[in-house]
Amino acid sequence: MDVGADQLRDARAAEGVADAADYSIEQLDRITRIARKLFDVPASAITLFDGDRAWFPSSQGIPTAPVPRRETFCQTTQTLGDLMVVPDARDDRRFAHLPAVRAGTVFYAGHPLTDHLGNVVGTLCLFDDRPRSLDQEQLADLADLASWARHELVSSSEMGRAREVQTSLLPAAPITTEGWQVDGMCVPALAVGGDCFDYGVGGGVLHLGVGDVMGKGTSAALLGAGARAAIRATHAAVTAGADLGVTATQVARSLTPDLERAGAFLTVFEAAIDLDDGYARWVDAGSGLAAVVRPDGGVEPLTGEDRPFGVLPDDHWSEHTTTIAPGDRLVVLSDGVLDLLDAPETPWPEVAAMVSGSASPADLLATVAGLVRGRPPLDDVTVLAVYREAVGAR
Repeated sequence: MDVGADQLRDARAAEGVADAADYSIEQLDRITRIARKLFDVPASAITLFDGDRAWFPSSQGIPTAPVPRRETFCQTTQTLGDLMVVPDARDDRRFAHLPAVRAGTVFYAGHPLTDHLGNVVGTLCLFDDRPRSLDQEQLADLADLASWARHELVSSSEMGRAREVQTSLLPAAPITTEGWQVDGMCVPALAVGGDCFDYGVGGGVLHLGVGDVMGKGTSAALLGAGARAAIRATHAAVTAGADLGVTATQVARSLTPDLERAGAFLTVFEAAIDLDDGYARWVDAGSGLAAVVRPDGGVEPLTGEDRPFGVLPDDHWSEHTTTIAPGDRLVVLSDGVLDLLDAPETPWPEVAAMVSGSASPADLLATVAGLVRGRPPLDDVTVLAVYREAVGAR
């Protein structure tokens, strides 16, 4: 029975296997589909090894449940480290006892797949219920498909590690302090993305920021990581009362050479909020996607006229002020959120309804995450929310 990507993810989750996002399921499925048709076999698979188990990130015509690796042809392929063809497994004492052979598998061909260090981590394999062999042209075709599969596995694995590193740079936990809650989320459109956010408290001041690098993927992620580090470096000065326009200009100056070389720019919203009285200082560098939602549902957009970082080298940025009163909620978005809305041209009524209808930042993030699942975005999605408790709420 053929199993699609969604079923495979469900099966792997049920078996406790690593996150399917570590591998490009669609690309691997394309390879096994081509292999099945090209070689006219009833089944093909990519097999990977996980301790004592063998599992199938992609397969056509065979079940996907993990099996003990000792019960597979592929364990021998891994040991040999080379292409292995078994014309008739019933006559080969190495394999005649295998459950797959007893169930009707006769022919097997497996090409090893290696990691970036040359270690065999799996195989691209073919199965048939009749004896057969492969000619030289077919062997070359199998080697080409195996090379493609190896590339997908290695590059996807590296992207998975890059995603883990990028995630580790985000705040480790929400902030819950006297009368305030702060939380955020970032969902890259690809394995890694160009959005970043950060927050921290020092001297009774909450310092937060959201950045969005033009573009997505690895290059945007590298620029975003640099922007986050540069903004975080100003944390002590900002919480001590330094003018946000001055610090933003300093950050922009430090990032402009990298942005110019990359042909990119960076939108930023940054704020510093006094947690005693709610006095908020903020800078908007081309973001235009921050607002305070009042308890009555009113919205105060926090939108400046300053350009993004990296547009003009001599730009300056200005500090603005507002107040986050008891019961108010500040929300900062990246433009990827607009892809999730019914009316992206006028986002604030819909966003304000979500904010007002969410009892906590965590509830708001869960609502946005549900939108992402239902309508996969074309750009990175970042949301940062600050909720101040209403008077008498406890």
